[in-house]
Amino acid sequence: MSEATSGVLSFSSTTGGFIHQSPLGLALVLFGIYWLTKILRPIDTSRPPRAPYWIPWVGSALELGRDPDSFLRNMANTLGPIFRVKTWGQKRIFVTSPSLISTVYRDSRNFDFQELNTDVGATTFSIDPSVGGQPYMLETYSSALHYALLPSNFQPMTVAFVANTHDCLRSTLANLQGSSVPLASFITAPIYHAAARAAFGSSFPVDDTWSAFTTFDDSYLLLRSGIPRIFLSKPLAAWDKLTQVIESYVAGLQKDGDEVPHYIRAALAGREAGWTSRDVALVLGKQFWALQTNTMWAAYWLVALLLKQPEGLAPLVAEVDSARRRWLAINSTSSLTGFFEDVAHGSPRILPLLTSALEETLRYASQSVSIRRVVNPVRLGGYDLREGELVVCVARQVHMDDEIHPNASTFDIRRYLKTPHPTKDGKLVADHTIPFGGGDSMCIGRHFAMAELKSFMAILLTYGVVEVDPTSSSCPEFAWERIGVGMLKPRGDMQVIIRKRQL
Repeated sequence: MSEATSGVLSFSSTTGGFIHQSPLGLALVLFGIYWLTKILRPIDTSRPPRAPYWIPWVGSALELGRDPDSFLRNMANTLGPIFRVKTWGQKRIFVTSPSLISTVYRDSRNFDFQELNTDVGATTFSIDPSVGGQPYMLETYSSALHYALLPSNFQPMTVAFVANTHDCLRSTLANLQGSSVPLASFITAPIYHAAARAAFGSSFPVDDTWSAFTTFDDSYLLLRSGIPRIFLSKPLAAWDKLTQVIESYVAGLQKDGDEVPHYIRAALAGREAGWTSRDVALVLGKQFWALQTNTMWAAYWLVALLLKQPEGLAPLVAEVDSARRRWLAINSTSSLTGFFEDVAHGSPRILPLLTSALEETLRYASQSVSIRRVVNPVRLGGYDLREGELVVCVARQVHMDDEIHPNASTFDIRRYLKTPHPTKDGKLVADHTIPFGGGDSMCIGRHFAMAELKSFMAILLTYGVVEVDPTSSSCPEFAWERIGVGMLKPRGDMQVIIRKRQL
């Protein structure tokens, strides 16, 4: 054996020993090879630019989770309104421009939602794909649910919501007179109870669902993420409990011959398409979650954000008082519940400032996204998108754009008193406020949600006084881990003093 050959063999042996004995060395070599291939790979200008990252697989997950507003704004400023982002091994295409988002919403032939929705139903809500993807679900049931939630048809639900909220809030105010309580529990519990009984009936066992609902809701994004279900035993057990309560309740309704609420009737008809009682409960459970997950947090943030401002709730109290006096002048012998029902069903002109304040809350405190799957190769914003890729339409980037909403980072309850006509790059922006999504995935319960919020706030401001507890310095912030679901939840809370108003 020559010295040269011996030297080569000796070098290889030494290197192999170093790698074998040092996992860190192997990791550094592989990391270097990975980045060398990244650097040497030619840039494909036909594809959306990619957000840079340093850690393979993790990608931009940490930056996006820490401060999504700043991350997405920086990427949009650097890369343009459409770019690729890698997080936890998953690649998605983010769209932040209102015009491109509108294009995606309108083009259901190339950007599919229905198949994606079926997948979410299976992975998150345990709905069998054979149920979630069948024609009855996609056509008959969806149409029936949409019909039930049209403003012209949901009046019985709003009447029930007003009655339950009215009784619950008045009782709560009497019990808490002068007490200091967390704002979240004071706001969310009455809305949750009233909404459940409005949609599912006055005998629905709401108290049996609260713990299971909150456990499931807190883990919703984990369930959607694709984490193996073995690691999600707690939220899955909570989901089973919640849907078991619904299944038992629906069976009791039929057994006792009680009138079945229209909200439930559409799901029960699924038995004609082969749905089991468990299928019906799972489908209704998904609707129950959609009914509850955002509305109560919208009310929470409206109160919390106003309590941080010098005016507090006073401007809204003055408007509600004035409208109520005008209503009583015409309906002097009627119950005040009639006024609250009119607020729920009536024109925004009845309480224009409250309506504007709610729209501003939805703009300012929501982080909703609409996801579509590319089903045909298509160009968007000058870039090629491939079949199977996921497109994420980020509404919050539109909501927080100073060109579209001047001083977007300021919470201004008067922002929508006049209909906005914003422009972007010299063009009129029609979809400037889109907290409910758009296209095939636009929230079908959006009108009922607004009716709930207007009537709840009118009842609260009529009978209650809510003030910041001066002995507490706690203050809520946005919990960014709820990105993409809708209304942001608070991290932390504020203590408030609750009193009854003397009318």
